[in-house]
Amino acid sequence: DRMLGPSRPSQKLPLNIHELCEHVYKLISSEAPSGVVVDRDYDPSLPEGLFDRDELIQALLNIARNAIQALHGKGRVILRTRAITNLSIGASRHRLVASLQVEDDGPGVPDELHKTLFMPLVTGKSDGTGLGLTIAQEMVSRHRGIIEFESRPGRTVFSILLPLETTE
Repeated sequence: DRMLGPSRPSQKLPLNIHELCEHVYKLISSEAPSGVVVDRDYDPSLPEGLFDRDELIQALLNIARNAIQALHGKGRVILRTRAITNLSIGASRHRLVASLQVEDDGPGVPDELHKTLFMPLVTGKSDGTGLGLTIAQEMVSRHRGIIEFESRPGRTVFSILLPLETTE
């Protein structure tokens, strides 16, 4: 169902972003090969926000799984959160943005995929569907956020940037 897009409207509720990061951390830690270390680096200053827990777990999980697969059994993945102030996403300026990052020390995204990476059916894996990042982008877009990445051999960082709609 998720390949065809979300079948229900977003259900945004007050949520600590670290709770969903911890959920994804536990999932990918249990899936990771023994040669892959999964770490976390959380910013305790991030306030609660209004998020759809399931949608963001799916987005973060898709990105984290890609990172683990890119390591081919050996390396490090870091889940990181940061609070960013006064950031523009598209044409909108936001006072506070939650940044959820997945960093790996793998070979990097091939240059030829940089411009098309989020398009459906584009993959760098022989057994990939090319839908993981497309689905992640859709889930993040439903929160008025974006996904950005920077990549070079030895360091790839995918950042999910989400405007914080605070619960206060």
